[in-house]
Amino acid sequence: MIWRKPGERRCTSSFCRLVGLVLCSNASMVYFALDSLRVAVVTTLACSLLLQAGYFGSVLFFADVDDL
Repeated sequence: MIWRKPGERRCTSSFCRLVGLVLCSNASMVYFALDSLRVAVVTTLACSLLLQAGYFGSVLFFADVDDL
């Protein structure tokens, strides 16, 4: 069991699970298709950056200016 500080939350939301599923499936598909670990790691990192940029953009787009 991993110990946590009081009040600290784990990443158990469906969004975090979905991101993990997308990244793992991307890595496995690329690895089995191209048989290259280097390409699988690079494409997984690129996919991760695109997901982060998309999430950040959606937060900015849906943020209410009055709340900032």
